[in-house]
Amino acid sequence: MATALLLVLAVTQWLRRDGEEPPQAPHVTERRPPASEARPSGPPAPLPPPPAPRVPAPLATAGDALSAALHEERVSLASSVVVEGIDRDRPWVCAGEEMGLSARLGGVPEPGAVYRWVWLVAGGGAELHPGPTLQWRAPETAGRYRVRFQVCTDLGGRRVGVLAEHEVEIDVRRCGEQEMQRNEPLRIAVAQRGQGAFAFQALYQGHERIEAYAWDFGDGSTATTSEPRVEHTYALQDLGSQEVRSFTVRLQARLDRGGPLEAMAFALTRGQPPSDTPPPVDLRVSRWRPLPEGGWRSDVVVSAPDESSITWERLERISLHWDGQADTVMRPWREVLHVEEELGHGGFRGYVTVSASEASPDIKQLLDFLYGHDASGKEVVVSWSPFKRESPTAAPEVLESPPPRK
Repeated sequence: MATALLLVLAVTQWLRRDGEEPPQAPHVTERRPPASEARPSGPPAPLPPPPAPRVPAPLATAGDALSAALHEERVSLASSVVVEGIDRDRPWVCAGEEMGLSARLGGVPEPGAVYRWVWLVAGGGAELHPGPTLQWRAPETAGRYRVRFQVCTDLGGRRVGVLAEHEVEIDVRRCGEQEMQRNEPLRIAVAQRGQGAFAFQALYQGHERIEAYAWDFGDGSTATTSEPRVEHTYALQDLGSQEVRSFTVRLQARLDRGGPLEAMAFALTRGQPPSDTPPPVDLRVSRWRPLPEGGWRSDVVVSAPDESSITWERLERISLHWDGQADTVMRPWREVLHVEEELGHGGFRGYVTVSASEASPDIKQLLDFLYGHDASGKEVVVSWSPFKRESPTAAPEVLESPPPRK
């Protein structure tokens, strides 16, 4: 019996000396190396440092997804410019309507930097809009959508250097008729009068009397007026050639009864180009002429230099009323501008039309702004007036038929 017990102990020790472990109790959770893993013979090695925290996949890949949709090669670069945030003119937007966005920049500006907005669209593509501000049109489907602002530089070919960026998530809601923007109680109409000079008009829909309008022009200046219209000039001495800066204008209308109403808009300013800098394109526009079927037509010819490559995107038509109000409509450029001949490099020969309903008697002038960008992403803008009505000598009267003779 003793001999059998010694034999069992010897077999057990022999198995352990060969490196195999006896079966473990079920509650033991200590990790064991796999059979193919070598067991160190010396002291245990120090534990490796904990892994760095991983960026969530949607945030880590959003920039790469946009670059792939734009057929670009993204290169992240260190920079002194900072995107401090993005202002929006409303907390949410109805499906199919527009939201105004404006980037707030800090740090030291980068010479030659390009500002742009990019976002994914249905079908795996992406849209791009140059400049520090954006009138973003919401899709017809409600949901949450991401729009990214970038400060970039051209590295040649398809390589784009990203100096700074900031992303905003927009809440798009399905709205009823009373929630549409045209039924908002307070809006701001913006009209530029000159270099850095703007006129702001409060557009109020309500029955309560407004006691005062409190304006904040976004540059440290404020004003309080009893009238809904105010003018302001921004100091542009520190703006470089063609440098663009956006100011956020806030309005508070104080009612005689009830809480105040608030609205927001953006004023976009631009430094003057040096006198010896040639324009990016050559623009020729004929004076509008009446059409037999009604309305007016203006011929438009845009010529681009051979070394350029201009991509046009949208056309903004601003309707200026006699009372100082302004309405803005943004549409894809080929929906408004009829191209008859392509001239290469983004140049074309075509025309725009103005319908009789667009030039109703309360309209003083129409302004067209054609927006695009060159191969480096730099914004290109040309503008003209497709219609202007001469100032009436007297207020329009309603003509009535004389009474019948008796």
